[in-house]
This record gives sequence, C-alpha cells and structure tokens, in this order.
Amino acid sequence: MTCPLATPDFKSGSFRSRLENGDEVLLNIRVSNIAHELLPNVYNFAFGPPDKQGRINDRAELTHIDYSKVFSTILLSAFTYLEHNTNHYLGVDGSDNNRAFFYYRAMMRNFNYLDRHFNVYGIKYFVRISRLGKTQYDNSFDFEDIISESYKITPDQQISQHSMYNYFVFGLKEEAN
Repeated sequence: MTCPLATPDFKSGSFRSRLENGDEVLLNIRVSNIAHELLPNVYNFAFGPPDKQGRINDRAELTHIDYSKVFSTILLSAFTYLEHNTNHYLGVDGSDNNRAFFYYRAMMRNFNYLDRHFNVYGIKYFVRISRLGKTQYDNSFDFEDIISESYKITPDQQISQHSMYNYFVFGLKEEAN
C-alpha cells in the first residue's frame, strides 16, 4: 500500500474508497499548517470526503466496503507524516460525541497494532470548545484557565459515550522512529 500523502511535506493527499452501494468516493487527508493553540506541537489531522468548496467534510457518514483498508490508509498517512516530522503530534477531533466514540472504538479494536507504533492520548471535551480559536466568542473567555491535560489511552479503560474524549493525539513511539 502506498501512502496517499503525495505532497513533498506529507501534509495532504487523497485516496479512493468503494462504498457498500457500489459508489466510489474520494477521501482527502490533510495536516494543518498551524499547531493547536493550546497543545504545543499538535497539528490537526483531518480526513474525509471533500465538500463542494473542497474542504474536508469530517461529519460525512459513509458505509465503506473495506473499513480496514480505509483505517490502514489513514494510519499509514499519519505514520509517514510523523516519521518526517518527529517533533510533531497529530490531533484528531471527534466532531461530535458519536464520531468521537466511533474513533475510540476503532482504536480499542486495533489497540495492539496502534500501541506498537503510536503513543495515543485522549483529551476531554474542553478542547472542542476552543478548536475554532479564540475569535469565535463574542464574550471574552479566559483561555489561560483551561487545563489541557492528556490521558494515555490503555486497553483496560472503560470509557462510555457520555464520558468520551473528544480529541485524540497520536505521536510516534521512539522505537518506531
């Protein structure tokens, strides 16, 4: 399998996936150019089909024939980017609680594989409050008051959809470099 991150900086690319209804859909992958303002060296990692403006639609609900291939291609892209940017981390935003829980379940089903290559952390809901940046608020908000503590994801955690992490951070394990 080749990595779809075709740009020289490994920040964007695309691949195709076949859906259960027989359609083929283009999926884009993109790493942000700017680090998260509350999490040093964490760059947002987005994936999904493009909308009419060419932006990634991270809320699309697709029924892939081969979820494993889609998941593997996205992971290969993350791994490749992190190999070439060893001081970076990638952040994945569960755009709502259902999507975050879907990502979490996928990580738990593939934990042994992920744990060989990545350190994976979960961050609680408050990150979603700030993900659009400070300018989204009419009233001033004390961003210095937010504690952005991450929690290492382990195979024995019992997380429910109601106490879900909403932002996941991936970093390469030292031996993976």
